Amino acid sequence: MLEDALYLFDPNQDYFSQLVAVIAILSGVVVLRLFKSKLNNQTSGTFLSVCIGAIYTPAKFLLMTSAIWSLIETSDVIFSFNLGLDEYAVLQILIALHVSWYGFRIINNYERLSLSGDGSGSLDQTAVIGLAKIGRLLLTLILVIVAFDLLGLDATGLIAMGSVSGAALAFASKDLVSNWFGGIMLYLDKPFQVGDWIRSPDREIEGTVEYIGWRITKIRAFDKRPLYVPNSAFNNITVQNPSRMTHRRIQETITIRYDDMNLVKNIVDDITKYLTESELVAQDQTIIVNFNGYGASSLNILVYCMTITTDWVTFHQHKQKVLLDIGDLILELGGEFAYPTQRLQLEQAES
Repeated sequence: MLEDALYLFDPNQDYFSQLVAVIAILSGVVVLRLFKSKLNNQTSGTFLSVCIGAIYTPAKFLLMTSAIWSLIETSDVIFSFNLGLDEYAVLQILIALHVSWYGFRIINNYERLSLSGDGSGSLDQTAVIGLAKIGRLLLTLILVIVAFDLLGLDATGLIAMGSVSGAALAFASKDLVSNWFGGIMLYLDKPFQVGDWIRSPDREIEGTVEYIGWRITKIRAFDKRPLYVPNSAFNNITVQNPSRMTHRRIQETITIRYDDMNLVKNIVDDITKYLTESELVAQDQTIIVNFNGYGASSLNILVYCMTITTDWVTFHQHKQKVLLDIGDLILELGGEFAYPTQRLQLEQAES
């Protein structure tokens, strides 16, 4: 099909055929323009709409440059000398350039659509960014190799030279290469993604992930300071991802007075009943309410359970209600909370 299309641009054909080809090309530009908006509206928000929206500009310029090249090659008035170029190779390079341009536009538009939240795909933002970077890199490499082949150059020499220079560059900039491979592992393993809250107990790293690049990862700390962490650092540190927790934990020690020793069992039973009936507590998780030991000035009761929410703000609201309700239960039973006290015993001296 490509050979049939290029046949129209053969300068050995009659001038009328060339003129028909130019008119057909320019008519194609008009047709593309007329149908672009209509097709976009019918498929808005889908991958098909991305492909349709991306094709107009590259196709328009491909048709226009093809028409201009055809006129140049067939006009003895404009050029009366040999350009020294294979017209088929030039047209093929033009097609390769515009197809690559079309590919870049599809990748960029789909990435923008997915990151804006308007896409309906199942890929997360981290995967979209990673695949877009890899796609652009592959398109560039394919375009360079195809251009060398169409121009009659030996692409194997370029590949060999790139391998040798790449090895030398990797040796000279091993940290950069380490960060690059670290970025690839982040995209593949996905210990976290854009929008996650992460922290490292090994280093002072905690905040929300804003961007995962080839060399660095940008994290916004809770005091709004940006942190730029080299990707290679994540190969050697432990990373916690609280964003992926399933529950949040309440673990508190309730202290009551020694004077309320006779109320301990009733307090434990009432708190246990309350937690097992509460809608704020995850009933499929461990619930522990036990007398846990004798303190210096208190009797200690352990309260351990999981909330149904993982949201930070909502968790504290639920925890507040649970603790206040436990306090009301203790007061209803006649108990009181303990606080640090000391008892002094004075002896009266004999006179």
